[in-house]
Amino acid sequence: MKKIIQLLFLIVPFLCNAQEYIDLFSVNYGKSQKTTFENSSINTTISTFQTNLTLPVVLDEKYTVITGVNFSSYNLQLFPDSNNNHLYSTNLRAGIRISHSEHWSSIYLFLPKAASDYIHLSAEDIYLGGLALLKYKRDENFGYSFGLYGSTEAYGISMVPIIGLYYHSPDKRFEMNFFMPNDADINYSLTDKTRIGVDFLGHGNSYKVTTDNIRSNYVENNSIDFSSYVQRSVLDKKILLRLKMGYSLNQFRVYPIDQKLDLQILALKFGDNRTRLFEDKSNTFVFKMEAIYRFDLSKVKK
Repeated sequence: MKKIIQLLFLIVPFLCNAQEYIDLFSVNYGKSQKTTFENSSINTTISTFQTNLTLPVVLDEKYTVITGVNFSSYNLQLFPDSNNNHLYSTNLRAGIRISHSEHWSSIYLFLPKAASDYIHLSAEDIYLGGLALLKYKRDENFGYSFGLYGSTEAYGISMVPIIGLYYHSPDKRFEMNFFMPNDADINYSLTDKTRIGVDFLGHGNSYKVTTDNIRSNYVENNSIDFSSYVQRSVLDKKILLRLKMGYSLNQFRVYPIDQKLDLQILALKFGDNRTRLFEDKSNTFVFKMEAIYRFDLSKVKK
């Protein structure tokens, strides 16, 4: 058991900048209020589910192999005259974290995924991606990172520059964690087991969909969630339970499967001559429940 704890202590920097913990597993479920189609009175609710598993393998103090899997799903009505559609994405992670010095480290990840409605799932639903990240850790309370993420999508190639920032106050009550443009979290400890916070989560994905047993369209999802939450830790702070309420900017656009972009960098789209078929776009309140299994490395130090 002592060796296992020592190995876990070595993996603290590979997913975070300076924080003394690692989230090994998480699961969350969310549901929005009714949202309407563009130029239509028909509405639909959006249900989301996501689970994430991280399995690091420590080789030595310099190299850590990173593995993991993430599964997410959406349940909503994409077309005004259709039943609910189910959109799924299974993302794999495989790569390595390299410690260059006391302050500098880097991460290189191979990120393949399968994303579609999983009807007639085939190799055409598999997309390839990768992440390169350089990280600086000043001390136990502050660090930053920058890098680049790229992937193939149903609409073409997507590139995303990344900037990360982490700060934890010396008294451990206030925390900021940014990994932009994907997510951000600011929280404050009210008591030893209760925290409040606000977070931001950006969704960007594409899914091929089947209509009348034919693959003729794909969905481009670009949504942003702003939430506030209350967090309660249980089981010696190993399990974090969060109740979240927020506001979601939803955008699900449907395009013909043969129409693509030349390149997308963040919100910039080059060579976009596509014909939009349908769009589910509206702003709505969203409610979420989340559970996280967290390993606290500060206790190992003590």
